[in-house]
Amino acid sequence: MSGGEQTLLEVSGRMTSRDRWIFAMLHEHRVLTRHQITRLAFTGDRMTRLRLATLTRLRTVDRLRTYYGQGRGTGPYHYALGPAGAAILAAERGLAVADLGYRRDKLHAWANSPRIGHLLGVNAVFTAWVHASRTRPAQEGLTVWWSEPRATALWGQWIRPDGYGTWQTPRRRLDFFVEFDTGTESLSQVARKIPGYTRLAASSGLTSPVLIWLPSAARERELRARLATTPAGVVLVTAAPAPLTTSPLTPTAPATEPADLAPARPVWLPLNATTRTDLDGLTDRYGTPIVSRSPLDDPDPPGDDEHDQAPVPRPPAPHFGPRSLLGPG
Repeated sequence: MSGGEQTLLEVSGRMTSRDRWIFAMLHEHRVLTRHQITRLAFTGDRMTRLRLATLTRLRTVDRLRTYYGQGRGTGPYHYALGPAGAAILAAERGLAVADLGYRRDKLHAWANSPRIGHLLGVNAVFTAWVHASRTRPAQEGLTVWWSEPRATALWGQWIRPDGYGTWQTPRRRLDFFVEFDTGTESLSQVARKIPGYTRLAASSGLTSPVLIWLPSAARERELRARLATTPAGVVLVTAAPAPLTTSPLTPTAPATEPADLAPARPVWLPLNATTRTDLDGLTDRYGTPIVSRSPLDDPDPPGDDEHDQAPVPRPPAPHFGPRSLLGPG
């Protein structure tokens, strides 16, 4: 055994089940902020900082920082999969690192890419749903979270969604696509994405709703007016950080509630509706009945390669192992 292999074996032995889950999530979703990782897998920022510092030192994750240009400084730290983490993940899947598709240089390029804001925005929406699911039974809440590359690999003939997800309640399941609008595209460009979903629905029978997150209430209002004049053939649902309408059933969140968790609140308004709701409400209205549920059920849709499955969105249950001095695994 070479020195490098011995080192990797020692590092691997120090990794908890939560660490390994974080590696899989970073591989799937490319870049996450420390705050997002806290929402996904920890209960407080201090524990996140301590554990990420250890993982960075062991080169299982890489700590990245966006440079905004001369005089504008740098942004907060972001995290991507590191070389040791990629090696551990590849070994778990019975693959070589090259076959995993890991490219450290490309991940580092993301930190200074104009697209980083869009990527982190998409991940923030799904992170809010994961966070809201963590107190629910294992087969409820967000049970599937696919990245844009994975979704495009399956449906790229018709669409390039920013994400794909599944939300489950005790009786129903909702499969949906996500479009995250940063406001940099014209509304005409946003609207031109919708016919692809219509063609997918006609070709495959997949009538999954399209959830569109917009940067402002004004832009949401403008897009809704534009979409209302064109029959979509699929259910369209919009939301923005400051919803246009409220009612006694969908009150605005208290000012003390964190803004980053807004996507998990009743902010979603179907195109043909007047009352906002959350994903439970959308699932009740547009989801399909769950006929039966077994511990052996696979929540991922058909087409997910068994050797490269998307990680379960929720972190593994914490536990204290006899070897761990780090607290919950």
